[in-house]
Parts: sequence; C-alpha cells; structure tokens
Amino acid sequence: MGHLFKRLGAIGLALATCCLSLASQAQQASSFPNKTIRIVVPYTPGGTTDIMARNIGIKLTEYWGQPVIVDNRPGAGGWLGLSAVAKMPADGYSVALTISNAIYAKSLYAKLPFDIDTEFEPVSMLTRSTIGLAVSASFPANNLEEFLFHARKNPGKLSYGSFGQGTTAHIFGESLNLAAKIDLVHTAYKGAAPLTQDLLGGQISSAWLDAASLAPLLQAGKIKVLAMTGTQRTSSLPTVPTFAELNLNGFEPVGFFLVLAPAGTPKDVVAKLSGGIARAIKSPDLSVRWRELGLDPEGSTPEELGASMKTLANTMDRAIKAAKIKLDQ
Repeated sequence: MGHLFKRLGAIGLALATCCLSLASQAQQASSFPNKTIRIVVPYTPGGTTDIMARNIGIKLTEYWGQPVIVDNRPGAGGWLGLSAVAKMPADGYSVALTISNAIYAKSLYAKLPFDIDTEFEPVSMLTRSTIGLAVSASFPANNLEEFLFHARKNPGKLSYGSFGQGTTAHIFGESLNLAAKIDLVHTAYKGAAPLTQDLLGGQISSAWLDAASLAPLLQAGKIKVLAMTGTQRTSSLPTVPTFAELNLNGFEPVGFFLVLAPAGTPKDVVAKLSGGIARAIKSPDLSVRWRELGLDPEGSTPEELGASMKTLANTMDRAIKAAKIKLDQ
C-alpha cells in the first residue's frame, strides 16, 4: 500500500509540474514580447535577407511597441549565424531569418554545426524565390545559348558566383555544369551584396542571384539575365525565360525565405511570432514593395512551413545526388 501511495504521489507531482509548466508558457505567451527581439541574418548587410529582416522589424516594432534589431552574422555559408541561434534561449526573443539551403544541408555535408530537424522550430515562410543566372551588361553573350557556347570554348576559365557553399545557387551552378557539359568555376560569397558587386565589377563571369536582386539591376541595364529557375516565368522578370523553356531540365525547384526559432520555443510564442510576421509582410505598403522586388509574400503558419521544408529537402536531395555534390566543412 505504501508503494501505491508513493506512486500516486509521484504521478500527482508530475501532473502538478506539467500544469505549472503549461501555465508558465501561457503567461509567457500572453506577455510576449516585453523586451527587444533579435532577428539574426546569417549574411552580410545589404542583401535580400537583410532588407526583409529590417522591413519586418520595423513593422513588428510598430505592432508590439518593443525594439526589433537585426543582427548580421555572416560566415560559413550561413551556418555561423544559424548555429548561434540554435544555442540561444528558446523564448522567442531570438530568431533566424534565412534562406532554404539550411533545409537540405544535411544532404551536402557529412557534419554540420546544427541539426535543422531537431534544433529549430518552423515559424513562417516569408516568400518563395526563384533565382537566375546573370552576366554583366558587357559580357559577350546575350542569351543562355551564347553563354554556354562561350563557356565550352573556354573550359575552366569562366566562373559563377553563388551566395554561399551549399546554397541553391551553388547546387544549380553545378547542375548546369553537368547538364550543359561545361566547366564554370564556383566562387562562394557571404551574401548577395558582395556577389552583385563583383559581378558588376567583372571579378566573376556570371552569378546566380534571387529575383529581388536581379530585377532592379536588369531594369537599370547593368546586367543580362539569361534564365530563371521555376516552372513559370517570374512576375518581376517577365521577359526572361525559364531553363525549362530552353530545354534544360532540373531547374524547377524554388527556394524560399523563412524564419526559424530555437527548438523548444513555446508554441504560443511561435504562433504569435508567425502571426505578427504574416501581418507585417501582408500589410499594404510592405506587400507592394516586396512585389516590386519580385517577392510574393506568403506569411505561412508554422505547420505549413514545416510541410514545405520536408518537400524541399526531398527534392533537393535528389538534385544533389544527381550532380554528385559533396561538401566538407
């Protein structure tokens, strides 16, 4: 009988602890936020991720009356900033705004400083994003066919830039080498801003960039965009064909920008973050601004983002294996 009472007492204590924990989480969510929120961007200032984070931060500050700061932590293809966020307190006050390469990184690297499946909570998909292959306005090729012809005549002498090792830009660059039987040398950058600068300066022959970065440069006559990924033409670049239109398959997957929180962040806090972000990016002024940049606002729920992450991981895993890409830290 004594053992029974002890067991019942232990169960009661466990239930009480659980109830207290739930009550604490509910109180935390109801008072959230009551201090500064940090959005970690694992890339250099000036790129699309940085612009998006600052746009969202201004809106959230307006909604919640608490400062939202952007913390740029470039390095290691984005892994430096992400691994830092994974170790931050799981209270909703530190999140990462990044690109979707982190989702399928496990297919590229034998070892990573984080586990995307266990160390993060999905918060929101911000926008889907096609990327394209571009050259400077002075490059001696006006379309993809001419560029590939030039590349075949100069094996190993032309380069392509990406916004980091293991990003969609890198994967598509190696996929193009394989599909078109060319030899472009990969040059990895820490973000879109320095990549764009070197493309315009002639330090690299070509670059893979997102639509938001490409559209204003094309309109200004500074670059030529040869082709875009995706299954249909990008709304902000309607004159640029897709790779599929040019009879090059395997470039249909589309990446996206997303927000992640450290694992263990209370679900109610994650939901509040997700709701605030969705409200921000769907606000009339911000949604118009983003659409002008070639970004279609999504503002998904955490559950929707989680499902999209699984789909992209499987799709890109197949592409990585086909191109035989393997990277070392």
